[in-house]
Amino acid sequence: MCLALTRAGRHPARSAVLYVFLLCVGSVSATAASSTLSRFVRESVAANGAVLAAEAALRGHRAREAGAESSYDNPELSVATEEVGAFGRKDDPKVRRYVVGVTQQLDLFGKRRARAGTAKAHRLAAEAELEDVRAAAAGELLNALARHQTAEAQVALLAQHERTMGDFEMLAARRRAAGDISGMDAGVATLALAETRMWRAEVESERAAARSAVQSVTFADEEAWPALDFDPPVLEDMAAEAVAALPAVRAARRRADAANAAVQAEQRARLPDPVVGAGVGRESGVGVVELSVSVPLPVLNRNAHGVPAAEADEAALRRDADDLAHRARAHFLASAERYSIAWRAWREWQEQGASALETREALARRSWEAGELTPGEYLGHVEAVVGLRVRALDLRRTLWEAWFEWLLASGRLEQWLDGGDAT
Repeated sequence: MCLALTRAGRHPARSAVLYVFLLCVGSVSATAASSTLSRFVRESVAANGAVLAAEAALRGHRAREAGAESSYDNPELSVATEEVGAFGRKDDPKVRRYVVGVTQQLDLFGKRRARAGTAKAHRLAAEAELEDVRAAAAGELLNALARHQTAEAQVALLAQHERTMGDFEMLAARRRAAGDISGMDAGVATLALAETRMWRAEVESERAAARSAVQSVTFADEEAWPALDFDPPVLEDMAAEAVAALPAVRAARRRADAANAAVQAEQRARLPDPVVGAGVGRESGVGVVELSVSVPLPVLNRNAHGVPAAEADEAALRRDADDLAHRARAHFLASAERYSIAWRAWREWQEQGASALETREALARRSWEAGELTPGEYLGHVEAVVGLRVRALDLRRTLWEAWFEWLLASGRLEQWLDGGDAT
């Protein structure tokens, strides 16, 4: 199957062709990315700066989680000596005492577990955020490729259209010299050629911007950029509740879970843990054993504001997560509707309108060359044909973009790149 692709600029006076490009798709799967496209996207995403930064942040959270799990309080070693009677009279007996001891703070209220739970929730959030950054980079790259491929085809096909308008101008000049048409009619061809050259400059500028958009996401040379050679499928029903599994939504939920763990940690921090100690030594040649227990008194600092502050942070993050989930659901429904509209319009165009254009354009050209049409009439036929092509081929780009948007909104981009049926 051959698919017509186009992209056109707009002109206040007329809608004209910028390019027409036929991309023969052949037997490419309608539900999966090609292996070349999938490999290119994965390699580009893996080297993307934002993705590398998210991976580094995840490594940091994993290290903090490991540290929190082993964050036991260290014991303290003490060495003490005292001399009893040092300030007494000279004839008073003096007693020297030596004690070596160890003290350890007990974690009776699960402070370490609370710290570990907080670190784990942050690590899970970082994993979801990494998935979200990867998906966003892949979506940005795919949309940039669609814009670049469209603009590249515009430039090539507008050059061809410029040559056609050049032939049109030369034939109109010969007919004017022969007295077959008036100078005003011949001027129509000159204006059409000038307008086409201006459009070509516009699309070359668009191509440069599109190339920059791709280069901002990938380091691959332009020769290695793959073509978008797939035909998106019709969507099947999918529950909107599935958006709860989206990386961005999961990351928001995990951040709220981390805030909840922080609340528990603050609550436990208010409970004083006892410190136990044991020591051995000698006093006047006799062995000494010491046992001690001490408990901090929460009098001067009761940490009264830590828990309310942590609870407020959790409430804010929960509301943010709920709002994000709501927006993700609305975006999913809107993306599905947008894609279905674009897909249906594209299929209708393929089945009804595309085949008639080539015949009409060829007939108009033969009639003009045979002298049966004036320059204005011939140009009117061409404008009617190319105007439809412009709208149809713009629709093709819209279809691509709507497909990528739906893949991101539904969380199916990874499955599609893996070669599975995303619907």
